Amino acid sequence: MKFNKINANPAITFRPAKHCDLIIWVIQLWNALDLAWHNRLYLEARDLEILKAIPKNSGLILSANHSDEIDPGICIELARRSHRRFTYMMNSEAFEEWCGIAGWWLQRLGGFSVERGGNDQVAKRYAVDVVKKGHDALIIFPEGEVSYLNDLVQPFKTGVVHIGLQAITETRKASSSWTAYLLPFAIKYRYSKPIGLILNKKIRAIEKHLMIRASFFTFQEKIIHIMAKILKRQELIGQTKMVSEQLARLKEQVQVAQIAILSKIEVKYPQLQIDPKAKITDRAQKIIFHLREQLSRKKLFSSETRIRLQEDIKDLKSAIQMAGWQPQYINLTPSEERLAETVMKLEREVFEIKRPHPLGNRDCLVRIGQPLDLSCYIESYRKDPSALSHRIAGELRDNIQSLIEKM
Repeated sequence: MKFNKINANPAITFRPAKHCDLIIWVIQLWNALDLAWHNRLYLEARDLEILKAIPKNSGLILSANHSDEIDPGICIELARRSHRRFTYMMNSEAFEEWCGIAGWWLQRLGGFSVERGGNDQVAKRYAVDVVKKGHDALIIFPEGEVSYLNDLVQPFKTGVVHIGLQAITETRKASSSWTAYLLPFAIKYRYSKPIGLILNKKIRAIEKHLMIRASFFTFQEKIIHIMAKILKRQELIGQTKMVSEQLARLKEQVQVAQIAILSKIEVKYPQLQIDPKAKITDRAQKIIFHLREQLSRKKLFSSETRIRLQEDIKDLKSAIQMAGWQPQYINLTPSEERLAETVMKLEREVFEIKRPHPLGNRDCLVRIGQPLDLSCYIESYRKDPSALSHRIAGELRDNIQSLIEKM
């Protein structure tokens, strides 16, 4: 695929996909073995046939919920089983890991970079071209961040819809019958064995680190106190209150903490003119994009300034991660999976673990929904692109949530 190398943000390097069949084969084989050992995949033949039935000369975008770090591995296995080549839209920071070595492998697996929070027109243009070519299936996680919310799909960003409809709009100038499909699929994890003892061990390790005394509370109550301790507002959680009341109050305090972190950093960069009505995660991502762009200009800042910028990025990421805390997620009688996901998020916060490990081997359930022919929305898209994209993204999110609830 020919690609225009003009970058709207020259200080930040765009990484296009560079598929290598040999590397893809090796990674697919290794990934299949790893999944068989740790996250056994359950995908019914009828679901796989839905993917295989999509005409290979049409555009195809696969969209899934993003609740776990293992999700890309599920997509790699899906590509192997369907015998289709996938191209993955991936956060640019992943390409920088291992001193850039990760990026080399990700590109050859089929990944291309996108700067979250910035108006990355280069990545969007590249994604549209992938869909237009029709050779590869484009993989997008519209939630953006890993949520660690196995049962609850977060709001979808509208870019996934814009990309598909833009591809159709451009291609139909030469081919009036060409179309692109949006294919939803849901991923849900379930521990294959009880993890009560592991949960207790993990929670106790966090309590010791935070100097919280051991108690005979339930897992749920212990998690409430850990969250409150992290926010340094434990006095707001009274032991005499009902758990539901504690969780409601804690939810408010999480939001207060997010806003406090964001507001403290926003005043440092008034030139960005961030919309105060925008979502907290979107505001934080926009600042992170700006700071990463500044850090890429290595010769312009002193080491002290670079450290300050990096600290601001770290705090902003913490605010974004708090969006996934959602204390109400463990209300009433939470499943072990929900408790485990919450503990993993707390481990990430307390021990500064970038990717906390699951608490045991799991079963991975995958369901593929019915494809959506985006050509049906061309006229509506031309009249009001924003409104239509928000509507379709919302329906896509609800579709995947429904698939999860049926598993």
